[in-house]
Parts: sequence; C-alpha cells; structure tokens
Amino acid sequence: MKNLLLLLALCAMSSILPAQIQLEHTYDKGFLKRIRMDVSGEKYVLKQVFCHLSLFSADHAPFAEITLTSGFNGCNDVFFSEHLLDADDDFEVLFNWLDDGPGLDVGASVWNNGLEQEISSSGYMPVVSEIAGGQTKLLVSSAVFALPGPVPEHYYGSLNRLERMVFPVDGERYVTYNWKYFDGFHFHNSDHALVKSVDLPLPDFEYLDEVSQQYFNDDTPYEFFGTRYQGPDSNGNDALVEVVREDGITLFSEPCDYASINKLPGLPDRLLVYGYSAPGVKRQKIFDAPSLTLLHDFPFYTERVSPDGVSGYYVRSTVLKDTLWMYNDNFQPEKTIVPMTGSNWNFGFSRNLFSGSGKLELFFTTQSGPGLNDTKVLCIDEDGALLYAFPGATAAHIDRQPGMDDKFFVTYPDSIQVYDFLNQSTGAVEVSAARGIKAVPNPFGSEFDLILPESSDYTIRLLNAAGQVVHSQRIVGDMRATIQAGDAMPPGIYFCSVTDARGRHTIRLIKYE
Repeated sequence: MKNLLLLLALCAMSSILPAQIQLEHTYDKGFLKRIRMDVSGEKYVLKQVFCHLSLFSADHAPFAEITLTSGFNGCNDVFFSEHLLDADDDFEVLFNWLDDGPGLDVGASVWNNGLEQEISSSGYMPVVSEIAGGQTKLLVSSAVFALPGPVPEHYYGSLNRLERMVFPVDGERYVTYNWKYFDGFHFHNSDHALVKSVDLPLPDFEYLDEVSQQYFNDDTPYEFFGTRYQGPDSNGNDALVEVVREDGITLFSEPCDYASINKLPGLPDRLLVYGYSAPGVKRQKIFDAPSLTLLHDFPFYTERVSPDGVSGYYVRSTVLKDTLWMYNDNFQPEKTIVPMTGSNWNFGFSRNLFSGSGKLELFFTTQSGPGLNDTKVLCIDEDGALLYAFPGATAAHIDRQPGMDDKFFVTYPDSIQVYDFLNQSTGAVEVSAARGIKAVPNPFGSEFDLILPESSDYTIRLLNAAGQVVHSQRIVGDMRATIQAGDAMPPGIYFCSVTDARGRHTIRLIKYE
C-alpha cells in the first residue's frame, strides 16, 4: 500500500520534476545499517529480535544469517570484519550484550566460524583501534587485546575508562581514568608503561574529559576540554565550559547551560556555547574552536549543519519546527523555510540529491493526527515546494559513506525501504588539491603514482565501485608510491583510500582499458 501511495505522489509531481530517487529494496522490520567489509565489500545488516542478523550484498541478495546467543538481550552494538581475528575471508562479529542477572551486567564477545567466545564479562562495545604505522588493537572497557586474535595484552583495572589516542608530539598514548573514584588522567605509552598523570585541583575536573595536544595552541602540554557543573549563576547558567592546560592555566572559560565542539567534514571546527545572557534570555555564542576567538553571538539557539559538505548553515526553528530560519557561515540570514503546519522532527538537510535543482532540500517527519498512522516523511526544497511524500513513514535519513553511493533509508512501523539517488557520481569524499594528495595519471592504466603531502606512514587501499578492496599496501616514511593496479582489474571507477594519523581521505579514480 505504501508503495502505491508513493507512486501516486510521484505521478502527481511528474509534470514538475523528473524522478531523482528510485526504490531499490524493502526490508522487514528491524534495525538496518550499511557496512563495508574488509574483503567482500558493501553489505546491508538487518538486526531483528533476539539478535538475529541477516546480511545482504550490495544488490540486496541474501548473504548470510546468524543468531547471536550470548546474554539476555543477545547483542546491542555489532561490528563486522573479515581479517581482524584470523587470516581467512570468513566474516567475524564483535558485539556486546546485556545479561539478565541481578546486576544486568554488560559483556563483550566475538563470533567466528559459528562459535561465540566471551572476551569480557563486564564491558561495553569493543572498539577497533587503528592508527597509522601501528598495530590494530581491540579495546573492551579497560582491557587491550592484540589483533589478529583477540590476544589479551593489558588490563588497566576495573572502573577505568580507556582511550587509545595519537598526539601530535607525544605520539601513541593510552589514556585512562577511574570514572567512579577519580584520581586523575593517566597517560601510558605503547608498552602500557605509565608516563604521566594529571589531576588538577579543580572541582569536577574529570568532566573536562576531551584531551588534546596542540589543538587549542602550539605548546606541548595536554589540554582538557569540557563542562564543569557549578550550580546556577545569577543568569541561570549551571556550568562552565573550559579549556584547561595540564599545568593549571585556564585557556578558556565561559558560563553556559551546555556546550559542544561542532566538527563538520571539510569545514572549520566551531565551539557552540549555549547559555543565558540574563535570566530567561537565551543566547548562543559561536567561537572558532582552535583559536577560541568569538565569531558571533546569536540571541537564540541554533544548530549547525552542512547539507552538501561544502557550506555550513546555522538553523533556528520554532518550538514545533514549523518554520526554520537559516543563516550562512558568515552569520547572515539566507533562507526562511516553512515546512508545513503541525509538529515536525527528525530534520535532515541535503542539496541537489532529491531535485537536481541545486537548491537546499529538507526532509523531516511530521504528524497530522494523534495516531501512529498519522505520521509521514516529507521532502521539500528551500522554497517549500513538495518533492516527495512517504505516507505512514516514521523516520528517514541519508546514509553517506566514503567510497559508496549515498542511499536514502525510510523507516515504517513494519519495514524499511532503501532508495538510490539517481544521477549521483559517487558517494566518495573528493580530496581537494589543497590537501596535497594526488594520483597521476588519472585516468590510469595498469599503475599510477600517489603523491602525498609529506613523508609519513600511510595505509593505502584501492576499492572498486562495490566497495571491495582490490589492492592494499603500506607506505612507510615516504611521500610518494607507485600503485600497481595490474591489467587484470577491469576498467571503471575506483576509489583510493589514504589513511594516516590525521584521518582517512578518499579520491576518485578512473581506470581505462
């Protein structure tokens, strides 16, 4: 029925615009996500009750079925791989579970070749930690495992929180702190030897738990960012957002209700500080995050979004979100959008995906009555023109992942639909020349030279259009390498993924005959 309703909506608009999306597949009710496996490439994973997992290939053909049995609730977060635990190409699953015992304990297990192995009886989702030039590790609560394996390597003790980080000066560090009996932040080297502990005499210092080095300034001491709750001031602000250096010097302090650093790919980081300038008077200050320079002060709350990965916008809305005001990155008002009457939520933003017009696009969930069947998802452009309607849908989102085409997921009470955006060139993130990463020649034949911004350690992966890894190699202490693609690779579109300590970047390549 919902397919018929959507078809009628599309037909009604056929004289206005050509179709820009196409229904690919409808999945049963459950939790659906899209992943990219190490070897076999793009997959869809549908998790249903009792942690029954169904895997599907990129064309939605059935791939595998498994049921995870550990714990009362089976599994919560699930991570798939193919080469992390052993050398074969069979897929592996890392997951955490909730036990039904008196303490509702959380644990973690791995599934491999049909067998489940518990690796922690008290821990949260296993985190696969990859750093350039270093060995891949598995972190489960305060335990470190070497991979492949997992092989137990080190245990930092109960009630400890653990992160593995790479700092620009100190390099690899394991950062721990005791979340219940706080006694400071502890920094350990790659051999797990304690290098330094920092415990400043500040109330609620443990809430400054975002640790960096040379992010806010160029010196080498560690920087601690977060909000410390101090109780309401005369204006009604409950907290202080602060940046404090490990020697106790305060680099930044601002009264707030709450604050966050907004990081959008390809755009400068911004520190958003929400608070009150007077009792009951809301305000939001925008700071450049690294320099902590005040850029603007809005007399209301906004959200920062990037519809296309190129431009940033600040969005203000009414309580019901039936009207939106959008301000550009220079803080100038640019658009007023009136979606429709009623209560609206789950807003998403895009450009040139649903209409091909170059205009901003907005999709959201709206409810026209009290019943669950009164919800629908609408997509409009910046002028309020209706592009698509999904009657009965409860939510929608765009799934964007480097090296794969964008997809549109629409959720109904009994199913999930996956749509493809027509006429999109690629879902990969193009790297600009300013990043200094180039492939020469492009298009290429049997090989190409990869030119990198500086001599360093890099992991290079070449992927085909389905997201499958067709070639990989390491570059150690160099800024140039020849990638031998070989004549056996068919012509077409490929993606070269470059990973170093600063992150992962992808460029699009074309191979000719």
